[in-house]
Amino acid sequence: MKVVQFNRDQNGRYTVVYRGEPVDIADLIVKIQEPDRRLTAGRGAPGVFEFDGRALVCRQYLHGGWLRGITGMMFFGEKRASGELEITTYLEEKGFPVVIPFGFVVKEELVAKNLFFLSIFLENARDLIDHFRLAGQRERLRMSKKLAFLLFRMGQLGVYHPDLHLRNVLVSGEGELFFLDFDKAYHKKVVPGDYERMFWRLDRFVRKYSPLFGRPVDEMERLIFLRTYERLSGERVLGSMKEKRQKMERSSKLGWFIDKIFYGRKKQTST
Repeated sequence: MKVVQFNRDQNGRYTVVYRGEPVDIADLIVKIQEPDRRLTAGRGAPGVFEFDGRALVCRQYLHGGWLRGITGMMFFGEKRASGELEITTYLEEKGFPVVIPFGFVVKEELVAKNLFFLSIFLENARDLIDHFRLAGQRERLRMSKKLAFLLFRMGQLGVYHPDLHLRNVLVSGEGELFFLDFDKAYHKKVVPGDYERMFWRLDRFVRKYSPLFGRPVDEMERLIFLRTYERLSGERVLGSMKEKRQKMERSSKLGWFIDKIFYGRKKQTST
């Protein structure tokens, strides 16, 4: 396998690790601080800017969950960024459809670091949620099948992504899928249980954000996704996932029933 060489340059509080020929680091840092535009609203939204004849996307790393309120954008090392660059570069070399990685940036603060990931902007693309919202039934089924194929292929390449969701998948103007944001992904032998965990992660996502799809993802789309995986892997997941779904639904109904018994009557007597 070809070994990719990364440059590592420093300018003041900034360290830039990147691929390719040497670039004007000072100009890159200015662009990161003041991008031409933001892809979304809100704190930490990815910025897009022209640099060295290319359009780059700059995404700042944020802590998730309860840590976000404590540490926010601060990290004590660069492992999150270096790991994502290594994984994304590896997948690109293997011919897996990812956005082209450029590198990452480390900004030294008083006691910690800010981290930024840089990739080549994919023109005329939209995320898979927007594509589903605008697509007809046949196209949605085609994309469900293609998504299952690529997730299986990613696992065969030895990459496990515990936090994959459909905003991490872009559809190009030609209708091809490209993956981005491999933060927290890592190398391992991906076994059937790992695939199932990724599938449940996707299932929770599409259920939680079902209004964004225009028409919620239906059982036919779920079925063709899982059937495609079963055909490729030789593993059977439909039965076990259906059984777990039924258990979750029974648990949810039981919780609602208990809540109604213990709290519903109190509400009635207090009025």
